Amino acid sequence: MIYNNYSYVLVFTILSCFFAGFGAVCRFALTKGISSIIKSKVPVATLIINCFASFVLGVAFNVFSVFYSIYFSNFVFVMFVGFLGGFSTFSTAIFEGVDLIQNKKIKDGVFLLSYELVMPFAAASIGYFFSMFVLINIV
Repeated sequence: MIYNNYSYVLVFTILSCFFAGFGAVCRFALTKGISSIIKSKVPVATLIINCFASFVLGVAFNVFSVFYSIYFSNFVFVMFVGFLGGFSTFSTAIFEGVDLIQNKKIKDGVFLLSYELVMPFAAASIGYFFSMFVLINIV
């Protein structure tokens, strides 16, 4: 069988879409669960999910940068990127913030938008540095 770059790209594109769909289904289920537990006038489920996904992305980025050539394959990378891309939902977060502002809940909307910009970045940074600390002590 002749190795073909186009088929390689096609397979990894399809896999990425599959894992993104799986991430979106997990996000939907988790959003429903969080929303039923936490009753708030501000939709915080999306914020919690985006922070968790960003934390995992920070950890995964550090682990891939250290161990990629030794332990991981392109499949695992595509799996993480696809799943976390479907799991995190920054477009929904911005929509929810703008929707609050349009419904005259300006303070809540600005609160949500500002936290959606700051908290996931902080979570990714914490995940990256936490995994760096753990990897230094393990390796």
